[in-house]
Amino acid sequence: METLSIFLALVSFITGASIGSFLNVVIYRLPRGLSVNKPKRSFCPSCKYKIPSYFNIPLFSWLILKGKCKNCGENVSCRYFLVELLTGFLFLICWLIYGADFQGNIYYTIPLVLPGWIFISLIISASFIDFEHQIIPDKINLIGVLFGLTSAFFIPIIPSAFMGLESNNFFGLSCDMSLCSFLHSLFGGVTGFLLIYMVVILGRIVFGSKVLSKNSSGKWLIKEGAENPILIYDNKDIGFEDIYFVGTEKLIIDTKEVVINGELVKTDNLIIYYDHLVLNGEVIKIKDWVSLEGGFSRITYLREAMGFGDVKFMAMIGVFTGWQGVLFTLFAASIIGTIISFPSKFMKNDSVMNRIPFGPFLSIGSLAWIFCGPGLLKWYLELIGR
Repeated sequence: METLSIFLALVSFITGASIGSFLNVVIYRLPRGLSVNKPKRSFCPSCKYKIPSYFNIPLFSWLILKGKCKNCGENVSCRYFLVELLTGFLFLICWLIYGADFQGNIYYTIPLVLPGWIFISLIISASFIDFEHQIIPDKINLIGVLFGLTSAFFIPIIPSAFMGLESNNFFGLSCDMSLCSFLHSLFGGVTGFLLIYMVVILGRIVFGSKVLSKNSSGKWLIKEGAENPILIYDNKDIGFEDIYFVGTEKLIIDTKEVVINGELVKTDNLIIYYDHLVLNGEVIKIKDWVSLEGGFSRITYLREAMGFGDVKFMAMIGVFTGWQGVLFTLFAASIIGTIISFPSKFMKNDSVMNRIPFGPFLSIGSLAWIFCGPGLLKWYLELIGR
């Protein structure tokens, strides 16, 4: 039995690493508007070389090829290896918590392994996309909500195992276990949505939008500074480090034309984020321009506490974790985010640590709840009840 248990644990890790290979496809293609199944074979981001199956073995291929494309020799991001390793590791943890241990003991919660794996896959995809692109695709949230609600109905032990709630009643109302489980899941999703939605609305009230300048004949330009780009307008200089704090802020310049790298472009407005521009619907990375200038009729600064992607993402988390998991996730994410980003506030250089969006922190908090949250809550309540 121990040999079988070790084999099943190994299968769980390998399954996770293989799923992680597919998640890399999702992470790369989905935010770029590409199909995740056409072409079916993975390709090199640099030369578009279709990778043969013998060079697409999870974990090993990246190590054997030393993180380079076999065809063009360009570096392949270590993110590909990290996603496969992380997915395999989290699948293994989920199996050991809800499936079976190394001594051969099969748990009654083994039906939770599949929804746990699905949740982990969605969380990883959303986190890496959010980290790179500052967005969480609606497709991920929608799939998560639908699958979470369906799982709760057909696996009625989800409230007791994932949510720390009673499976046979809904806030004191006795009902069929499947119905109660579904209602707990639905209520968790609604709680997650409304809670973060209120944070977004309050953030808009506190931060709102600020008009930096309104001048029909004004001129502006952005030039490279010693450490960060500098915006110059109305004889004022303001560095990007003083504009962008968490990465969700944006400058909207109402203008008729923009001169980018010496080329005149007609437009209605230019939206500037900390790492890219949006001009006539086209995304231009900051690194791709040398000079940027033009006239303006208004410059508006928008800063939000969170984006609406986080609102829908929290709804997805809520259908798996329940309302208690939502509260725990938000609390844990706030603590973790503060700890990680706090040191970078004292650094003069722009640091990636203070550009991490809130989505990955929500992911960490939700995984902590799924793996051990209900047990921690029970222990804490017993501790304060002594």
